[in-house]
Amino acid sequence: MSTLTAERTSRSRGGASALRHNCAVDSPSLFDGAGGGQTLDEVLSGAWEELTAQAVTRCPMCLGEMEPEYGAHSRPVGGRCRSCGTTLT
Repeated sequence: MSTLTAERTSRSRGGASALRHNCAVDSPSLFDGAGGGQTLDEVLSGAWEELTAQAVTRCPMCLGEMEPEYGAHSRPVGGRCRSCGTTLT
């Protein structure tokens, strides 16, 4: 859960007021790895490593099969999920 508070402050010249914002984030981010699960970085890096090794891997979105996609050369340039069509490049 994120919290945003706004506080009105008065300026010294002309009596005009301004807003001062204070933002606090209480919930963990996908990048934190909180709860013992993998971080978003770990999930995507793992999938990319499998694809560049020319192996079928698990789709980060639907957990289906993601297969390597090739460009003009023999090395993969990304991957595409067979189930949901998600691409990783």
